[in-house]
Amino acid sequence: MLVAVLALVLISSGVLLLRALYETVTIEIPSIGGQLTEGMVGSPRFLNPLYAEANDVDRDLVRLVYSGLFRFTETGELVPDLAERVTVQGEGRFYEVELKEGVKWQDGAPFSADDVVFTIATIQDPASKSSVRANWIGVNVQKLSSMRVRFELQDPYAPFLERLTLPLLPAHIWKNVSMENLPLSGFNLQPVGTGPYQVTAVHQDKKSGAVREITLKSNPHTLRPPFLERLTFKFYDTQEELRKAVGRREVESFAIPSYGEPFPQRGEVYDFTLPRYFAVFFNLSSKGSIEEDNVREALRSSIDKSRLIEQVFGGKARQVCSPVLPSLFEISAPEHPQEFDPARALALLEQEGFVKTEGGIVLPPAPPTNFQSRLVTGSTGEEVRRLQECLSQDPALYEEGTVSGYFGPLTKEAVVRFQEKYASEILAPEGLKKGTGTVGPSTRTKLNEICGESQGETTPLRLTLSFPEHPLLEKVAENLKAQWEELGIRIILSSSPSPDFTREVLKERNYEMLLFGEILGVTPDPFPFWHSSQGQDPGLNLSVYENKNVDRLLEALRQESGEEKRKETLEELQEEILSDAPALFLYDIPYSYELPQKVKGVNAHLIGDPSHRFDGAENWYVETKRVGK
Repeated sequence: MLVAVLALVLISSGVLLLRALYETVTIEIPSIGGQLTEGMVGSPRFLNPLYAEANDVDRDLVRLVYSGLFRFTETGELVPDLAERVTVQGEGRFYEVELKEGVKWQDGAPFSADDVVFTIATIQDPASKSSVRANWIGVNVQKLSSMRVRFELQDPYAPFLERLTLPLLPAHIWKNVSMENLPLSGFNLQPVGTGPYQVTAVHQDKKSGAVREITLKSNPHTLRPPFLERLTFKFYDTQEELRKAVGRREVESFAIPSYGEPFPQRGEVYDFTLPRYFAVFFNLSSKGSIEEDNVREALRSSIDKSRLIEQVFGGKARQVCSPVLPSLFEISAPEHPQEFDPARALALLEQEGFVKTEGGIVLPPAPPTNFQSRLVTGSTGEEVRRLQECLSQDPALYEEGTVSGYFGPLTKEAVVRFQEKYASEILAPEGLKKGTGTVGPSTRTKLNEICGESQGETTPLRLTLSFPEHPLLEKVAENLKAQWEELGIRIILSSSPSPDFTREVLKERNYEMLLFGEILGVTPDPFPFWHSSQGQDPGLNLSVYENKNVDRLLEALRQESGEEKRKETLEELQEEILSDAPALFLYDIPYSYELPQKVKGVNAHLIGDPSHRFDGAENWYVETKRVGK
């Protein structure tokens, strides 16, 4: 028995020694295998780069199925994808791109310059009604050879390489579909791309036709073969349905909402940073009080953003005070940030003639203006008649009470008595002790006070805040309404479903104040949001803001590639916009994304939009293997 025990110990020790030696001379690396199931709110409609921007779910899946000439890595670095190399010429107006050899579409067809030219031309054709057409207006693309293309820009545009992350379409499939039928094609749900994954199964609801589940498998032809072999996406109509699915363990990964009942947390949470902000945009083209600088400044000064963030987000959002996000892009903070100061807000409103009453902030009726002319002996007309009527109301002043419209001696004597009765207000300021009988400015003021008729009615300061229907935006709007109404400003909330909101409110600039969000991009380009040329659809200048100096800075920023000069321009732009108060900048929230702990290789970083969380998804892994060092 002793020998047996010793032999067992010797064998175990040998095994452990060999294992330790094996681990010393080998390393663990990711291996192909494993799968992931993700839950999303919404339903895919267009797995097509032409239309995906309008739907979060479409945008997410397109990121996995298609590729562009360039891509962002899992660390946020912009690198070539389908491009081999790029040459910039003509001071930034020409981009010549050489394509990678041997790239194939998921159906095995070769990728070429024809696909690049076809995709851009289709987007630029108004008949396609592409949601990204605005990004490609004024860009000319030319095929130089089967594997070389050249982009020509009207003006230099420093962030243009980011535009080349546009997912590309296979010309050999889509060229046979007419422009009118592009949105109706079956390829919108059975896409063919060059990305790391391909669609292998689509399950639709038998009654509604809505897609309930899509399965992706690794693409054997891709340049970036993924480790995870299969991705399954399940789609739910509401956030609450998704939360229940998480509780039932139907899904493993999902975006964590910033509102509503908390989701069960079992995995690893990654907080991605988005270059975006939410703000209230003041429509400067609307008629009314919002046009006044002091009113907009008062609206900004009467909002406590820390209160908003605590009450709506439980403190999990960050305050935003600038249109260019200084903390994110490493520029100086504003010199005069928006600060909560209700006393200042009231003072600014008073400068515009508003007064605070028990019923709120109102604009009083215009002062009476019945008496406007200088009246003396010999004057005639309707104003003299009104003067005589006013004086005759007090027999002690105008006993005769004659109303003739002629300013005679009796009327003059009555005016003298009137002036001496109110001597402290009429005569004293002029250094007089006796009445003159002439109806001058101070006499007219007192006459208007006593006998003048009010011009108009009391007008409350009432403004409308519009926003697209969304549970979170509704809570934010209600919080803003409560804070403004505490000051005395009446607020009307107006919301509508997203399709109606986009068509009837956003595109038509049919709002007074708008609660909305904007994304600047990884390389910030505020041009679409603040340049005067972008005040109408499809531009995104939601305040319909015009400032020639801001236009100049925005144009210079697009052409400047030097990092330090860009920062200087952004800082100057920031101060210029804030001084005009075209918007109230409020908050931003991180994009929180949960994955099961089994999934490794994920890196949270700055992303252009939520779909970019899949940048580098081909490097996510579950399985591992050991190889020699």
